[in-house]
Amino acid sequence: MGSLHGITSLAVFTLALVVGLMGIAHSAPTAAALYAMLLGAAALTVCGTYCAKCPCRKKACGHLLPGLIARILPARRQTPYSTFDLVLTAAALAAMVLFPQPWLTRLPVLLVLFWLLVIAAAAEILGRVCPRCRNPHCPVKTVKRRSGHGKQIGP
Repeated sequence: MGSLHGITSLAVFTLALVVGLMGIAHSAPTAAALYAMLLGAAALTVCGTYCAKCPCRKKACGHLLPGLIARILPARRQTPYSTFDLVLTAAALAAMVLFPQPWLTRLPVLLVLFWLLVIAAAAEILGRVCPRCRNPHCPVKTVKRRSGHGKQIGP
């Protein structure tokens, strides 16, 4: 359950979100509180729409924490992800990353740090977590398989 790379990538992504929160709080404390609530809602949305359908959530979640959260959410059938699932997941992730941008542009050091951390987390996920993932319905694995840039491991 959980891998060093999965836990590391989540920690790095969380650190990026904290940098975003700090950037907002620097000039807009109310917006920072709103962002903190948005982060909680977006994380639950990702866990509910994406992670809850993943067959790995019970024993082999590469990220650990989302799998634990998905286990306490209502169970969903492990079928291919619907367009709705993917759009809602993408919207939640986009909200997490895009919301702090207006404030971060006023603080270039935090802006650069934020994006370096987001890119590092994405690289860790795509390069180290995805190749070990056993979710046969993951669209990232499907794209890699179709392009010939990766082998599916597992069922």
